[in-house]
Amino acid sequence: MAIKYFPNNVHAIGPHAIDRVLAQRNVKLVRGAANTVSTALDTYISSDANWHVDSIKLTFSSSAPRNYSVQIASGLKVVDNKNDRLWFQTPRTMRQEITLSPGFYTGTTLATELQTQLNANAGFTAVGVTFTVAYAEATGLFTITPSSGTLKYIQANNKQTLPTIDSTGGNLLGLNVTTEFASTVTSDTAQFGLNAEAWIIDEAGSTVISHYHDDIHVLSLDQALHLASNIANTVVTYEIAYEEIV
Repeated sequence: MAIKYFPNNVHAIGPHAIDRVLAQRNVKLVRGAANTVSTALDTYISSDANWHVDSIKLTFSSSAPRNYSVQIASGLKVVDNKNDRLWFQTPRTMRQEITLSPGFYTGTTLATELQTQLNANAGFTAVGVTFTVAYAEATGLFTITPSSGTLKYIQANNKQTLPTIDSTGGNLLGLNVTTEFASTVTSDTAQFGLNAEAWIIDEAGSTVISHYHDDIHVLSLDQALHLASNIANTVVTYEIAYEEIV
């Protein structure tokens, strides 16, 4: 689960079971298009809640042969002000707040995002420290390595006031306890399968003009649809109909 609840944070209570049953269905649509003449389609679609996909519609501007696919991707969802904050410190800096950008991430892209945000931090930049972050599929562990010196991860920054005390994004990286200063910071809990994908549509050399898929797929907050197509002389338009599970 991407979002971990902390005693220092207040969250609204979910609706009663009867209200969920009586609630009016709210179907949402995601539409987009990609010109694959020079650039392949490669996009992820996700939700800020558990959700189910009602339908997937793909249309093509010509019958030029192309490969295309839709996969269910397993990863982690970062939600604004829910699970996007982490605290780190080096011996030469104060405790630094790192904020992840909202969105869906695989293990590899989450490592890249954290590396980007660490290297953009003014406190670390001022002392000339940069970082490398990697995710290992085989072990499910994230490793954060400073260019010099040591680094410490802080689970609860008690020098802060509510509600910014907790590293709400730590569990995304398998970090659940404050570490000592060390040459690398590594997950204490493995996060397996963050790059895993399973096919629901897989077509090779297809010349169809449209493809409609209406099997319902129930997905968690930490899953996304990965739409892909190779470079081909066509424009692909997609439409995803889904509902959030409240």
